[in-house]
Amino acid sequence: MKLIIIAAGQGSRIQSLSKGTPKTLLKINNQRIIDYLLDNCIKANIRDCVVITGYRSDLIEDYLSGLSLDINIEFVHNPHWSKPNGISVLAAKTAIPPGAEFLISMSDHLYGVDLFQKVINSRLEETTANVGLDFNTESIFDIDDGMKVKVDDHNRKIITAMSKNLTVYDAIDCGVFKCRYDFFGVLEQAGGMNAFSLSDACNLLFAKRKLGGVDIGNAFWLDIDTEDAFQYCVKNSTDFFSQ
Repeated sequence: MKLIIIAAGQGSRIQSLSKGTPKTLLKINNQRIIDYLLDNCIKANIRDCVVITGYRSDLIEDYLSGLSLDINIEFVHNPHWSKPNGISVLAAKTAIPPGAEFLISMSDHLYGVDLFQKVINSRLEETTANVGLDFNTESIFDIDDGMKVKVDDHNRKIITAMSKNLTVYDAIDCGVFKCRYDFFGVLEQAGGMNAFSLSDACNLLFAKRKLGGVDIGNAFWLDIDTEDAFQYCVKNSTDFFSQ
């Protein structure tokens, strides 16, 4: 199974800190964010990664090409990196064998192998895609910016709504997915409707009850989308990774 890491965006909300460096190359506790993601792969026995580059792709490719890891890393460049993230996932279609299941991770979401393994172990028998969900909403660092999720009242493993603007919700999307190959078709369908984000594709799955949720329990994760989130993670990183 391959992991697609979306590392194409500019990260405009953290530019004052990154100064043109892609967010995934920022250091937390002496390791770059993408180092943690690759370490999760090694621990979970995932040996193939597809890294979608865009903004300053040279920096990401140079850094990763210089590493000596037991992981096969394939680069796919998304020239439309300034557009929504579903385009980046769709760019990886040629790197995924037809019919194969695959994983997706945001490159600026920091999390441990415990969360990653829960998503890997989830089953896709009745769903097209599953996403990690944090039901501990009271502990989310920046709840206003979180991708809010409503689950079925009788089956918490089925997602019925997803939007940052939900006022009634049960959990927050952690940005780690497990998908059937068919999910590429859903992305293409959404694109045909001029809707190009991952959440747009997920919206098409709601009516069919084909989007699953994976309860991550108390596993740590953080979306490092702003300078405040970065500084919060730096300050608390020792506590996070001792859990």
